[in-house]
Amino acid sequence: MSLCQTSETPQTVRKGIIYKKERSFEVAIQTNGYFFGYNQGKISKYYLSKYLHFDLGHLKDPREQKINQANLPGNFIGNYIYGKQNDLWNLRVGRGINYYLSEKNRRRGIALALRAEGGLLIGLLKPYYLKVRERKDNESNVIELRYSDDRKEQFLAKENILGASSYFRGIEEISIKPGAFGRISLAFDPGAYEKLVRSISFGLSVDVFTGRVPLLVTDKNSFLFANFFLKLQFGKRN
Repeated sequence: MSLCQTSETPQTVRKGIIYKKERSFEVAIQTNGYFFGYNQGKISKYYLSKYLHFDLGHLKDPREQKINQANLPGNFIGNYIYGKQNDLWNLRVGRGINYYLSEKNRRRGIALALRAEGGLLIGLLKPYYLKVRERKDNESNVIELRYSDDRKEQFLAKENILGASSYFRGIEEISIKPGAFGRISLAFDPGAYEKLVRSISFGLSVDVFTGRVPLLVTDKNSFLFANFFLKLQFGKRN
C-alpha cells in the first residue's frame, strides 16, 4: 500500500526567461518633494534587469517656512514661502539595475529586490515671485517682485508681503543648474516574473549639483540634497 503525499511542493520561477523587456511608470514622494518617472529595460536573467531611467521631480529646501497672510484685512491671496528665491524642478536621466534577492512562489508571495540607479540631472530654477504692497508718491500699489540683491530689504519685509504670485509667473526666466543623482532602494514585488509590473520600494536618493543652489535668501544654500523616498511602480513585461 502506497502513501499519498498531501502537501504540494511550491513552484518557483528559477528556470528560463519568459519575458525579455520591461516598461514601467513610477510615482514617488520623498522627504522634501516628489517625482514621476519612466523606465525601459531589458531582462538579462530571471533575477536581473537593466534599464534606462527618466524622471521629473520637484525638490524643496527643508528649511522652507510657509506663512499664511489670508487673515490680513482685504487680502485674498493667501500663502507664501518666506525668503524663497527659486523653485527647483529636476530632470533626471540615467541607468539602473534591478536585482532580485529572493524568489517568490509562482502563485503567491512577494519577491525582494535591490534597485540602484544613477546618472545626470538638469536642475530647472524658476524665480519665485511675491505680491508686495509698495508705497510710492503717497500711493499704495501692489507689485510682483522677485528677489535681487538691491531689493532684498523689500523682498523680506513681512509687513508688506500679501502672498505668492501665480505659480507660472517667471516661467520664461528659468535657468539651468546641472548635476548628478544616485538612488538605492529595496523593492517589494508581488508582480515579479509576471506580465504586469507592480511593486513598492523605499530607499535613499542623493542629488549633487555643480554649485550651491539658490533656493532661499541665505548664505547657507547647499549643493547636495539627500532624501528618503517611497515609490510605487507599475507597468508591463513582454
